Amino acid sequence: MLGGAEATEPVPFRLNLEQPVPPDFRAAYQRRARIAVTFYDTGQDPFYPQGLEVDGLVRGYMEQLRAEYPTIEFFFYDISEPGSARAGEDLEPGQYGTLAAQLGVGYTPWVATLAPSGDAYAILNVFQGYTPQPVLSQALFELSSVEVEDNTSDLDVTLERVALTRTGGGIEYFTVRNRGPDPVELQGFSLRVMDPETGEVTPESPGVVVNQRLTLRPGESASLGRTPGVEDRSGAPVDGTFEGGRRLELAPGDQLALLDPGGAVAATTTV
Repeated sequence: MLGGAEATEPVPFRLNLEQPVPPDFRAAYQRRARIAVTFYDTGQDPFYPQGLEVDGLVRGYMEQLRAEYPTIEFFFYDISEPGSARAGEDLEPGQYGTLAAQLGVGYTPWVATLAPSGDAYAILNVFQGYTPQPVLSQALFELSSVEVEDNTSDLDVTLERVALTRTGGGIEYFTVRNRGPDPVELQGFSLRVMDPETGEVTPESPGVVVNQRLTLRPGESASLGRTPGVEDRSGAPVDGTFEGGRRLELAPGDQLALLDPGGAVAATTTV
């Protein structure tokens, strides 16, 4: 065992969607994506069994490895931020609600890999305490090899910000970052509204489409607006534009998915 616990046989898991759980995690679960989740601690506790240095190490390992496994959805939660939402309410970004209890999280750092199995999921591996990066990488490789029918993109991009219009719940601009090792062409990408009940999203869902060529180099970010005159958070003009999205009637708590030109989900966010 490594640092306390390691699952060697898949364990059945079914997420209770009636309890407060992170919207982005729920969406990945509902569309049956491969999932890797990390719980870590940042507080100070004199009775902590290992010290907080290992939390930072393991979290850093997983952050580094996410670029190598773009078909896996990665989630990171500070164990001290459960949130206070009740059933039927939305959690704030970064809060995990009842997810830790449902997964059986013990002391941190805690890492698990999950894959769709039947009509639910299976927890393939659990690592508690310090775990070397090669061991985590092997678990992620095994997870990435699981055949699934989800529509996760193999492009490693993320949504850094989505700003709404002052009226109509439309999209004013959004910012995308390329976390992968190769350039990404954004023309043909779309930002779509996810179904709040099922987490489903398709190229036919309401949203906007990037209508011009714009290449992101590795590590680079760009903002796209509804018109060329829109300014981003820093006050700079947007780098490109998109079509549509003036009146989507979006409200806080709604979820959006960034789809690549093939219609696969590259990133999700909550407005």
